[in-house]
Amino acid sequence: MGLILFLILSFHLKGITDIENLSPRYEKVEIPFEYVNGLIEVNIRMNHIPLKFIYDTGAEHTILSKKEVAGLLGIKIIKEINVYGADFSKKISAFITSPVEIEVEGIFKKSEPIIILSEDIFSFNNLNSENSVHGILGASFFRHHYVKIDYLREILTIYPYDYKINYKGFKEINSKFNGHKPMIQSKIKINKSDSTIITNILVDTGSSVPVIFLKHLDRKFDLPAKTVKGQLGIGLGGDLEGYIGLIHHFQLNNFKFNGLICKFQDIDSSRVAEVSLHRDGIIGNEILKKFTILIDNISKKIYFKPNRNYKKKIKYDKSGITLFAAGRNLDKYYIKYIIPGSPADLAGLKPNDRIISLQYINAAFWSLNGIINLFKKKENKKIRIKVKRGDKKYLKTFLLKDMYR
Repeated sequence: MGLILFLILSFHLKGITDIENLSPRYEKVEIPFEYVNGLIEVNIRMNHIPLKFIYDTGAEHTILSKKEVAGLLGIKIIKEINVYGADFSKKISAFITSPVEIEVEGIFKKSEPIIILSEDIFSFNNLNSENSVHGILGASFFRHHYVKIDYLREILTIYPYDYKINYKGFKEINSKFNGHKPMIQSKIKINKSDSTIITNILVDTGSSVPVIFLKHLDRKFDLPAKTVKGQLGIGLGGDLEGYIGLIHHFQLNNFKFNGLICKFQDIDSSRVAEVSLHRDGIIGNEILKKFTILIDNISKKIYFKPNRNYKKKIKYDKSGITLFAAGRNLDKYYIKYIIPGSPADLAGLKPNDRIISLQYINAAFWSLNGIINLFKKKENKKIRIKVKRGDKKYLKTFLLKDMYR
């Protein structure tokens, strides 16, 4: 399980102070990050207060997740706005602030307005937790620079506009930018007998999935021959639901992925033009992490270089369970959603069940990522899970199953 953020803004933040200070003695800045549950987490300081943000190339602006936090940081709100939710129809209240000082690695400093959500739908507001995430660092934050994302080293490298970049091993991907958000061209074939479709997809480091396609009447994707209906992720306005299935192949220039599990979100075609939706879908970290990625914000280009994970098979869930973590230290694990007809469903597990133990090991000794990886093991692996439901405890067993072939 990971965050998928869909944020459609009906404006750009224009005419407001943007002050950037980068010490001239540094030719580049290396920013360490943690790759947690399929997301890039970066430590920043906002108005001198240490916070943890997700680096999200799929969001234009920097976002603080909850209005109440603004008071703690001394942030002044200057305007209320509306943003579109995950289904592109529900509007959600948000706020533009006066310029806020943001500092990364004690070197890279900027002062610019941010957006604050009126409600924290991602539960980012647990300031007492060492593991909590407080917001999103949007694509425009590094808009005057080159950005290199090295998933293996877990380093973001920020280069000034006049830096002589070493492009060895990198391949340029056909692209265009929507604001400062990179869009790339891909080719997909859904079923073996289908024709190839050219698509424009958003490079979204704020998503942990491989690929999601938006399915609407103006863009008629045939669904894979076998699909399951399920939860696609979490977005502004609520959970996203759609279809999950195996496509024949997905291709970026010469980089080809056969037999890829993709997700398809149904949206209302009448909303597409109104929200100026310029994409057919998104590509998330599950595929992006197979490359080192170089984003040229100056010339509006993007480059991919395969890393040692490029040829590794993408593993996917075979349990039917979507989890979430709660508690002060995010160490209590609950079932959020279960795919109907999945192994977990047939075993009698239910949403809101709290996991007490897995494979006879107390849940306190598991990480969220560890549980997710367990559910991605080989087909027919036996899972033993004890859950608490109300005042009662239940021990359930099931075998992992490939639901898409």
